[in-house]
Amino acid sequence: MVAASVLPLKQYAEFGGRSTRTELVGFYLLTTGVALVANLVAGWLGQDTARPWLEAALAAVFLVPQFALSVRRLHDSGRSGWWLLVMVPFLAAVIWELTFYPPHPFSLHLQSHLPWWAVTTVFLTMLGLYALLLWPDDPDTNRYGPNPRTGPIGEAA
Repeated sequence: MVAASVLPLKQYAEFGGRSTRTELVGFYLLTTGVALVANLVAGWLGQDTARPWLEAALAAVFLVPQFALSVRRLHDSGRSGWWLLVMVPFLAAVIWELTFYPPHPFSLHLQSHLPWWAVTTVFLTMLGLYALLLWPDDPDTNRYGPNPRTGPIGEAA
C-alpha cells in the first residue's frame, strides 16, 4: 500500500490510463498524514502565522497529482474524467464562503452561511463523486487502457 500511495506523485500530471482504488485511498491517507504532521510541527514550533502558508503550499503541491489520480480512477471504471465536473457545486460553495465570510485566523471555520438546500446539494454531489471514485474497476481492458491490477491480458500483474 505504501508503494501505491506514492505512485501518484511519480505520475504527477499523467491524466491518461487507469489507477486502482488502493492508489486513491493510499494517496488520500498520505496527503492527510503529511498535512497533519506539518501542522503539528508548525504548532509545536509556535509558528501559527506560518500555518495558512503551509496549508496553501501543501495544497499546491498535492493538487495536480490528486486531480490526475481522480481522472485515472474514473477511467478505471470506464468513465470520462469530465465526471469531475460534479465538484463544481462544492468549489462554488468554498469560493462563496471564503470570499464573503472569511474565517478568523486560526479558527475552525465549521459554520456554513449557505442555505440548507445549497449545503445539501454540495453534500450529495460530493458523496456521488466519492462513490464514482470508489466504484469497482472494469476487469478487462477498456478504452483507457489495461486493468492496472491484472495487466493487458487479464493475468495477475
